[in-house]
Amino acid sequence: MERKEKVIFNKREFINKPGHHSMAHIIASIVKSNHGNENIEEGDSWVEIDLSLADCSRTINLSIDYGNKEERDNSLYKVDVLINTLTDFRSALEKELKYQARMERRRNRIKEEKKKKK
Repeated sequence: MERKEKVIFNKREFINKPGHHSMAHIIASIVKSNHGNENIEEGDSWVEIDLSLADCSRTINLSIDYGNKEERDNSLYKVDVLINTLTDFRSALEKELKYQARMERRRNRIKEEKKKKK
């Protein structure tokens, strides 16, 4: 029997800008598989769901379970919490980075003033 696959979703993205030193990435995929059935939706089939994040030498792989209603509901909840947390984190990070940029400009201005006084 020949294995058949149906790609539902497949995305692989680098998460650093080009030129940065690491191969940091995100991989998210959903693939249905079976053995020998003409219609992949019939018979003995399974789904491979992968979600992984990597940065430098660290990788995390998240379990996305779907075996019953409770697992499916929890998997959607898990992804929603990740999205919401990352959205909130981005907002807080943007504010902090703007503050750090102001502080850097201030430090540079103070250095320049000190040089002028010498």
